[in-house]
Amino acid sequence: MSTVVIGEIKLPVSEAFRISLENVRRRFTRVAITTASVTLGIAFFVSLMMMASFQALAGGAGIQPYMYWLLFISLLVCGVGITNSMLIAVAERYKEIGTYKCLGALDRHILELFLLEALLVGGIGGLAGYAVGLIAALVYAAVNPAVGISNAVSAMVHTNPTIPLANVLPVAVAMLVLGVGIAMLLSLIATLYPAYYAARLSPAEALRYEI
Repeated sequence: MSTVVIGEIKLPVSEAFRISLENVRRRFTRVAITTASVTLGIAFFVSLMMMASFQALAGGAGIQPYMYWLLFISLLVCGVGITNSMLIAVAERYKEIGTYKCLGALDRHILELFLLEALLVGGIGGLAGYAVGLIAALVYAAVNPAVGISNAVSAMVHTNPTIPLANVLPVAVAMLVLGVGIAMLLSLIATLYPAYYAARLSPAEALRYEI
């Protein structure tokens, strides 16, 4: 009796990235709202850490322990928002997921598509959040005579040993690295459950689903 060998179905990363970009383009409004959530969370993080660095250079208290709790809570709220948005995205794409699976896509391919989309949202949200946070911190320095723009600029080009994980970099660069890195990691973690749920859908169930 002959054995039929079926080749492995592959989805190159470049093709998965192209499909994820297309999904972002087609559902721009929902993705923009999710990205805004990431942007606000990272902007709060960047502005708080930068303002603390400015104050430290001007002789103030610098980064305080309670600030880490504020940042944790704000990022947690941001993560819950991302998870909710991605669950809605899965519901919107039931038939699309079912079609992919009927065409031979494996669970890991569906997982890969959602995680790549999450990285895109996190990267864009992180960059936008860094820009907004930087502007907010500079406005704070400009309107606060005890800090001043000159102290702010000086603090940004020097290292701050109290900044976690990136204290060997100038504050402006450290905040960029941390902001984008945290945004992508947060987005990735918040998308794990929705992506796993989507990957485990059966094709028949997905195609039967009516919104």
